[in-house]
Formats: sequence, C-alpha cells, structure tokens
Amino acid sequence: MIIWSGLGFLAAVIIFACLLLCNLMMDSIWGKGYYSAHNWTIAMGMLAAAPIVWWVGNLLRKRNAQVVIDKATGKEMVLDHGNHRLFFIPMHLWGPLLVAIAAVLFILELINPN
Repeated sequence: MIIWSGLGFLAAVIIFACLLLCNLMMDSIWGKGYYSAHNWTIAMGMLAAAPIVWWVGNLLRKRNAQVVIDKATGKEMVLDHGNHRLFFIPMHLWGPLLVAIAAVLFILELINPN
C-alpha cells in the first residue's frame, strides 16, 4: 500500500513518468532491453525527476505557508500547512533523495558493468 498525504503522490507520478520516458528513449536508441540491463539508465531517469519533484514540492510547501502575528510578542510566525508527503518523507526532500539513489546506481554500474 502506498502511503501519502496531501499531494505527495505527485512525487511518485513524476518519478514514474521520468523513468518511463527514459526507458522509451534508451530502448529506442540502443535496442530493446538496454534500459533494464544497465543501472546508469535508471539513474538518469531519477536525475531527471529529482529537480522536478523538488521544485513542485517547494511550490506546494510555500503555497500552503501562512504568516501569523503573535499578539503577545508581536513577532511573525510561519505556519506550514504543507503536508505533502510520500512514505512519510516531505515531497521537496524527495529531490535530494533521488540524487543520492542515482549516485548509488552509478557506483553500482562502475563496479559491475554489463
């Protein structure tokens, strides 16, 4: 079961779309099955998705922020109602996580090239 809150499911949609596009491009260029046989192709799809997911996550996070003034102190506080998460991870943090996963896949490709 996929766990998300708010519009966090968009992270999965964006990642899936980028990986599918990368799969179609790589297989059309280098032949059927090339994408599945190499880790670097999957890493490229994740690197393509990372800035998009980060940007959308930041947009959603900023859109839901509300500035209030505390009557007792007169200070401004930002209330963040942006609860857009996928697997309990805020959507804007999926961007750096995807970059880290892509780095691991690149390293695995260097260690064990096909």
